[in-house]
Amino acid sequence: MSSSSSTPVAAEDLAPALCAFETSSVRGQIANSALDEASGLVASRRHRGVLWSHNDGADTGLFAVGTDGADLGVHPVSIDGARDIEDIAIVSGPTGDEILLADIGDNGANRASIRIYRIPEPDPAAVATITDIDVLEFVYPDRPHNAEVLLVDEDARRIVIVTKEQQPVDGVPPEFGPTAESLVFEGPIDGHGDGPVVLDAIGTVDTYLLETRTVAETPHPFTLLGFGGVPTGGDVAPDGRLIALRTYETIWVWARPSGRSVGETLASEPPCQARVPREPQGEAVAFLDGTVLTVSEGTNPSLFELGP
Repeated sequence: MSSSSSTPVAAEDLAPALCAFETSSVRGQIANSALDEASGLVASRRHRGVLWSHNDGADTGLFAVGTDGADLGVHPVSIDGARDIEDIAIVSGPTGDEILLADIGDNGANRASIRIYRIPEPDPAAVATITDIDVLEFVYPDRPHNAEVLLVDEDARRIVIVTKEQQPVDGVPPEFGPTAESLVFEGPIDGHGDGPVVLDAIGTVDTYLLETRTVAETPHPFTLLGFGGVPTGGDVAPDGRLIALRTYETIWVWARPSGRSVGETLASEPPCQARVPREPQGEAVAFLDGTVLTVSEGTNPSLFELGP
């Protein structure tokens, strides 16, 4: 959000201002029908008007999308052994911005390790297969977890993962279990050796409690089934002062206090709820110029914008 005065707007005022908007507008539709399981979204800092997205699962195409949904090309990413890519983020690198693809999905909670693929941000206008890939491998300190949220704490040069915890129910697949409290983990972006790095446990986000506090005119079908509150995507504003976690039902926005890490903010600060449109299976969210963009899985879904 911007201010017309010379005094910067405090982070604690930014989040309520964003959450105060009660309607969303349609910026366009995702033109490329191949992007039919959009699971992550991030705005390019270097290429104005470009969003990056990807499909859920092992499909490793990097989609360039206009801020009106236009198809700007698909860059194949040559990754051996990708399993379940669930989110995307951008981080500054030594020679330019880098894209992080989060191979962190694990419905069965049985993966020995998870991976973050770090690649130099390509030129959207020069479509080519991406082969320059740095693999960052991590393990959880306790047990495997399913997760769909990758965030970047650029100040600390750390990635943040928010898990997708669901209560076990006999005879019900894990991905359909009721919402449970999510866990927050952090790990370093730099300094990796040959083996996996153990993530640090930072705290929890009571996603079950947030689900019960969600304000919606009509509950999402997944909420009626008990898992509308699981975190399915996230983003950190480019200036680092706002954090967004989306669920199938809504979006929660945190104001990040000065001097506090992204993980600590999620685990200790209360968020506000942003009003978002009803989407069939919303898993992607991105900050763009003081607004929030969302998109759902599905063929040619709408690209929504919440903000002024």
